[in-house]
Formats: sequence, C-alpha cells, structure tokens
Amino acid sequence: MTQQSTVADVIYYNGTIYTADANNQVCSAIALGQGYILATGGDELIPQFSSPKTQLIDLAGKFMMPGLIDSHMHPFWGGKQLIGCNLNYAALSVEQTLDIIQQHLDSDPFKGENDWLTVRAWQRQAMTPVGADMSRAALDSLNTRRPVALFSNDCHTLAANSRALELLGIDENTPIPPDGKIARDANGKLTGILEDAPAMRAFDSIPSATPEKNVQIAAHVQQVLNAQGVTTVMDTRVFSEQLVAFHQLYQRNELTLRVLGAKEVTPDSLQGPEDAARVVQEVVEFGRLWGSDEWTPAPGFAVDHLKLFIDGVLQPPTMTAALLEPYRANHGTAENPDWQPTEHYGDLYFTAPVVNAVILECARAGLHPHTHTVGDGAIEMVLDAVEQMRAALPGKDIRPGLAHNELVAPHQYDRFAKLGATAVLSFQWGGLPGVLIDEEREMLGEARFQHMEPAARFLDAGARIAYGSDWPIDRLDEWYNLQVGMTRRAWHLDGNPAGPRLDNDRDLTLIETLRSATIDAAYMIAKEQYIGSLEAGKFADIIILKNNLFEQSPEVIYQTQVESTLIGGKVVYLAG
Repeated sequence: MTQQSTVADVIYYNGTIYTADANNQVCSAIALGQGYILATGGDELIPQFSSPKTQLIDLAGKFMMPGLIDSHMHPFWGGKQLIGCNLNYAALSVEQTLDIIQQHLDSDPFKGENDWLTVRAWQRQAMTPVGADMSRAALDSLNTRRPVALFSNDCHTLAANSRALELLGIDENTPIPPDGKIARDANGKLTGILEDAPAMRAFDSIPSATPEKNVQIAAHVQQVLNAQGVTTVMDTRVFSEQLVAFHQLYQRNELTLRVLGAKEVTPDSLQGPEDAARVVQEVVEFGRLWGSDEWTPAPGFAVDHLKLFIDGVLQPPTMTAALLEPYRANHGTAENPDWQPTEHYGDLYFTAPVVNAVILECARAGLHPHTHTVGDGAIEMVLDAVEQMRAALPGKDIRPGLAHNELVAPHQYDRFAKLGATAVLSFQWGGLPGVLIDEEREMLGEARFQHMEPAARFLDAGARIAYGSDWPIDRLDEWYNLQVGMTRRAWHLDGNPAGPRLDNDRDLTLIETLRSATIDAAYMIAKEQYIGSLEAGKFADIIILKNNLFEQSPEVIYQTQVESTLIGGKVVYLAG
C-alpha cells in the first residue's frame, strides 16, 4: 500500500515485515519519510521512493513489526522498583524478608528517622510457609528508626512498621475506609497491613524523589522499555509527578516513548451520581494540561482515559475481587478438605449508580473509561454501565477497556463483543504454579474455574483483547508474557516449564498475540489512526528482531531479542 509518491529518508528491504494490517499482510520492504510510513511492498519501492540521499538498509531476512504497545502498566512505579530495596518477587519467609531488608538498611547511607525505605516486589501470597504474613511487629524488630514500608507485587498491599504508620497518620482511631482495608487484630490493634486503595494512597503519599531524580527514573524506564521493543505505554494510574518527569525529557528532545495516561478517580471524590460530571470535568482539565494538542511522529502525551478501581484482587489472602457467586472456603483439613460456599462475595468500591453516571459522563466528554475489573461481579457492573451508555449515546466512539478479567462469567464474553468493550489482559497471569491452580480450582469450584484467566474465549466470541503487562505487578519481560499467552503455562528462565498448562482455554495463536500488543492495543487506546500497524500514513513506530517469530515455536518466544527500536522513524534503541 502506498501514500503519496514522495522521497524516502530510508528504505528497508529484503526482510520479513509483519504489518498487522487488516489482512495481516507480510511484505519485504518499507519506505519511511519524515517520521511516517510512506509505503509497504517489495523491491519496487526502491526506485519509486529513493533518491541519492535515501538510505537503503538490507534487512537480510530479519523480522520487522510494529512497536509493542503496552496498554496497561505503571511505568513510573516500575522505574522506582528498579532502584532501591527489591525482593525480586521471591517466595520468602518472614525471617528471610527481614534479613534482606536489614542488609539494605545497614548499607544504605540514609539513616534519618524520616528517611523512608520502600521495599518493592514483595510477593505476599507466596510467603513461606503457607499462611505466613508480614506484620508491623515483625518490621518493628528491624534495627532502624526509619519508616519502612513493603509494597506488594500486585500493588494492592502495603505493610508498614510503626514509624511508617505514624508518618502516614494512621492509628487505631483512623476510620474504616470504603475502598479497602486497614487491618486490625482481634484486640483492635493495627497489624500494619493496608489493602487495596488505602495501600495505594499510602504508597503515593510517601515522599518522592527530587524532580531531577524523577527525570533520571523516567529516562531509565524508557530505555528499558525501548530495549524490549515497547514504543507506547498507557500509565493506568497517572499522576503529575511522572508526567512532569517525562515532560522534562520531551523538552530536552530526549523522550523516546509515547506516553498515554488514565487518570484515576476515587470513591471519596464520588459520593453519589451527582458528582460524576464534576470529576469527569476534572479529568478533562488534567488531560488538557498534559495532553499534546496533536499527535506527531515525535513522541508525546495524551491523557484521555479515566480510571475506576471497581474491585480488588482474587487470590488469597486478600480475596477482594467482586464475584457474582460467593468465594468457597475449606471447612475441613488439608488431608480431608471440605470446600463450602461462604457469605463473602468480595468488594465493590463504587455503587452501580455511580459507575453508570461516570461512564455516561465520560462518553459525553469524549473520555474513554478504563476499569480495574478482576471478578465477574465487577465486570457485570461495568458492562451494565457501558450498555446504558451505548443506549443513551448511540454511535459515540468511546473505547471502554476492562482490565484484568481474571474470572469471567460465561455470558459476559458475548457482552464484551456486543458492547464494543475491550478485554485488557496480562497474559502471564495464565501461567500459574500447580499449587495455585489447585487452590483456585477449589476456591472457585470447577464450573467457575473453567473461566479463570481467559484470553481466547474473548476472541472466539468476537470481542477484542489488548495486551497490558501491568508492570511492576510482575517483572518486566514483554516477550515472556506474550509466550504465556500462546502456551498458558509458566516457564523457567532456562526454557523449561515451571508448572502445568492451564487447560481451561485454548492457546492464542502468534498472530492473535501480536495483534493484541499492536493494532488492537492501539484501538483500545484510541490511537489506531497513528500507530499499531505498518501502513502508509501512520507513524514509523517499528521494531526489528534478531529472530523470525514465524519460524519459532511458541515455547521459545521468550528468547526474542530486539535489534533496534524506531519511534517516528528515529532509532531510539540499537542492541550492542
């Protein structure tokens, strides 16, 4: 396909170029000019678009495709995790965790009683032995007067020592929050555990780095992402702090990542449906402050999504994901289990009238709603709201994205398709260790377990899926995550399986997987007219791989190596 006849700055030829267009065409050459794709095709592009100044690059059969679009992540949180005390998602006992933290405290030059230590990549649900948990008392045993806070890998739990709770202003008289938990023991004493929104608010309130340090974090983040082939991200809990840092890079002409944002609105700002228009307008104004007036081949910003945290997480011990049917609990023993329904359905952090009003006001304002919906109860609430919005505003081009969808009711796949809602999925969550598969099968029951961590079921119903890593919930490894989407099992870094296959859905094909991280992700973020496929007139956001994905089995996709990354035709990463 061609745009208008013009002179190319560069023509790549003799390659395997996956375009991700409507027909999934593969071609051998592509012409780029002034940051745009001028044409795709074969060797005929060379005489058609070249001049004496045109650079001709022989791909020698290498694989080229659109840059990856990670449509749900937290890049600044992830960047902060790359520095400081990091537990690396390890399965640790309380004592092992404390040893690692103490070693960091002993070597850290910051010793003041107001110098926060934030410990990241804490995998609470994997603590050993089974049932072990962190507590204020355990953290208070550390040899320090500093405030210490552990932030869980799923970003839904924070464990704090007494000094941290003091600085956070949390004590026994703190009111019970409507959107999470401040845990107390049987005597009403604080355990140091904060769950869901209180954990996130506490983490956000921890004093941040200096503005220049934030710029360094942002610069490092984009380098790491570019090296994995990522050209666009959507920060799904965006704040001014990270946008200031990325904007500094933009002003220095050093930004190498397209940054989109979803601005969160919280339950305390929405006392009722009558507040919806006000909070939506606040997000619109935030977007005007930080969004680019128009998108160009040079990377920029857009904040045109609104985030709602509808429920919590599915896994024990938190179990705050909202379900249509109750959780089950073992009333027997490990040797003689007796799993029975409880009266616990999880938590919904907004009422249905509020969600209905917010999504309708989003559509009226031209904002796209993006929701955290883990359980089928939360999914149902949002789909109901989207259905009402579609009925009220037929033909309005709004792209609802429902993120996570770890437990889906059978009737909901068709609703996604009918309502034009995109399922935003972190494929690596379908790669579970065997013990967790067994545990969740019992916790949910066999019928519901068949719809846990689905992916292909959405496509088979005619719905769209978009990939989002949710980094730093898990370590940043885009190609590993995509491999799990194609295999539905966890893998060791040496390439051997790390658990059984999750046999409740079919594997995604390579094309389905690639589209979820390119053109379909671009659709969900409402930028498919600019990015997501290699077609004439679009921005030249491109990656070149050292390996040909079409010639590899799904089991080795994690070995993919990016040779170069281009954004707007400019090389922003080149492998050494």
